[in-house]
Amino acid sequence: MAKSRRGRNEGMIRYRESTRLYEGRFVIGVKPNGKTQYKSIYGKKRKDVVTKMRDALAAMGKGEYINPSGKSLIFWCQEWYSLYVEAAVKPNTQAKYLGSIKRLSKASIADVRLRDINTELLQKYYNELSKEYSFSTIQIMHALINGALNKAEENGLIIKNPTRYVKIPKNTFNKTKKVQALSNEQCDLFLNKLLKSSNYYMLALFIVNSGLRPGEAIALSRADLNIDRKTVKVSKTFLSNHNELQYSTKTEASNRTIPIPNNLISLMKEYNLMQISKFSQSPLFQTTKGTRINSRNVLRQFKLIGKEIGCPWINIHTLRHTFASNLFKEGIDIKIISKLLGHKDISTTYDIYVHFTDDIIENSVQILNKNIPVSFLMNENINNISVLKNINNK
Repeated sequence: MAKSRRGRNEGMIRYRESTRLYEGRFVIGVKPNGKTQYKSIYGKKRKDVVTKMRDALAAMGKGEYINPSGKSLIFWCQEWYSLYVEAAVKPNTQAKYLGSIKRLSKASIADVRLRDINTELLQKYYNELSKEYSFSTIQIMHALINGALNKAEENGLIIKNPTRYVKIPKNTFNKTKKVQALSNEQCDLFLNKLLKSSNYYMLALFIVNSGLRPGEAIALSRADLNIDRKTVKVSKTFLSNHNELQYSTKTEASNRTIPIPNNLISLMKEYNLMQISKFSQSPLFQTTKGTRINSRNVLRQFKLIGKEIGCPWINIHTLRHTFASNLFKEGIDIKIISKLLGHKDISTTYDIYVHFTDDIIENSVQILNKNIPVSFLMNENINNISVLKNINNK
């Protein structure tokens, strides 16, 4: 396409086949060697480039122009987050982005200008992160940088986003520990201790029989439990870090209605009658004052009793893992387990509980023992042993 010239001092616009973008090019000054210095602005639509050029030229006329591609990576990531992300995501996601921004600010790549960022620099940075941080942490960092540079490309600050060619390295640091579940004996002991010394017995019993995340269980209101249908509706999350209720779940798949065992329903009927606050929107699990339970207090109590029973590794998610473990032991299909747990897809369930399935596979093979003699000497053809020996010796 031929170059399209605009009015005097308004630069030049052309369509570049190589990038499939419109390029607006204008003079921004003189280089130290005396040559003219140009600035290019890119956009998918011609009218967008025209608008950006006019704004840039107007700023130049006032002496206020700053070369956008000269912004540092950390500056642009902060700007992108505040302009395009902060108001559109949940508090938990906000915290993850802010953590990544703080982590990025300490890296040498943070001060590299946008126009100088390339795939090699990013790959080296990700590789360094993998030596110190988990795979999930690198994924969040990638979401930050990739999102920011995608918008930089869209706004014409850079020609192409170099993160699309980066490979997120496999986790080489702090390999995810196997989640641990309580045995039947440990679970009984744990619950009995809670019953005698804590107000969190019913919460714990509910989680171990429903598989809810602790934040989901604490967020439940009395109206979420349908006694007649023997189900509970999960649509909220309690954010312990912010001490507030979030009227949405972790993922879309986490928004679910799941069945509750008959015996637990009977106990919940009695528990509801004992509660201080009996309004439909009151918390399902309450303190002695009728207020919502604090997850930090729950964790503190769980860990204390865990140490007493010889399971110091118990945390606030252990009962959820115990629920999953029991389902795997009963041979429940992983698709059903995944749905009950509110996982986005089956691969998440498999990644977390793969060692549960491995144990079951290993143990299931043992049923073949009934077809194998206890001792080879019990075989009726015992006389054939000497024949075999003679053959092997020849």
